[in-house]
Amino acid sequence: MYTHDSPYHRIHVSDANGVRSLRFEHNRQSSMYLDDPFETDIDYCGYMHLTLAVQPEAASALVIGLGGGSVVKRMWRDYPGMRLDVVELDPEIVEIARVLFAVPEDGRIRIAVEDGRAFLSRSAENYDIIVVDAFDDDRIPRPLLTEEFMRLCRDRLAPGGVVAWNVVGTVTGEYSKPFRCLHRTASNVWPRVWTFAIGRSESMPDAVHNVIVLASDAELTDEEFESRIADRVGGRVSVPGFGRFGEDLYRGSVRTGDVPILTDPLAKGPRRRR
Repeated sequence: MYTHDSPYHRIHVSDANGVRSLRFEHNRQSSMYLDDPFETDIDYCGYMHLTLAVQPEAASALVIGLGGGSVVKRMWRDYPGMRLDVVELDPEIVEIARVLFAVPEDGRIRIAVEDGRAFLSRSAENYDIIVVDAFDDDRIPRPLLTEEFMRLCRDRLAPGGVVAWNVVGTVTGEYSKPFRCLHRTASNVWPRVWTFAIGRSESMPDAVHNVIVLASDAELTDEEFESRIADRVGGRVSVPGFGRFGEDLYRGSVRTGDVPILTDPLAKGPRRRR
């Protein structure tokens, strides 16, 4: 129903079987049911609500990457006391999210059109939740993965706050390096890092899937975390199936000895003569 090349993406919106989908290049980014715009058939979006299990009293969130707004509009509806700042690089995506994906016009949702890291660098706000859900085709842009960016996130999080990344890949095997780099880098910044491998099966453990990584300084054991998930954070979270999301918590070791801590490129200045 809509196809266009913006300066950042080849954008395609289509309807099929009662579901509206947004694609960038070849990959589906967002969806909504036409008869219920707050519901989606993309599983990973619901896993971003795991941030509430880390910080149950969350009242503010920053979401980097809008897409069709599946994460943003559900949080807006489900948590009426929460303020959401959203940063999207592509102004055309903002218009599509408003017009075709029913992202509400409301004072609790503030959308900025700019680079997410630049926004965070100049922001004086503290957030309970930061969600990184930005993609260049099927990869998170490197500036949103480095140690310097993570330390910036840590400085902008309120005590006990949490940051979450959505990664396309695996936790083991041939396609696991991007996740393992992220995990090693996050573990160098935060004392607690959790991994949720969505739909990973024992029969095909290395098949590509969504991996959600959460990092925090919250004083929270795995047992307490899983208990909060099981009781839907005291009933606060209404995402279908949320009470069983703890089953996807990856409990294996993450091999990181062969991957680097991700850092920003060194600035190039004038060379000095010796």
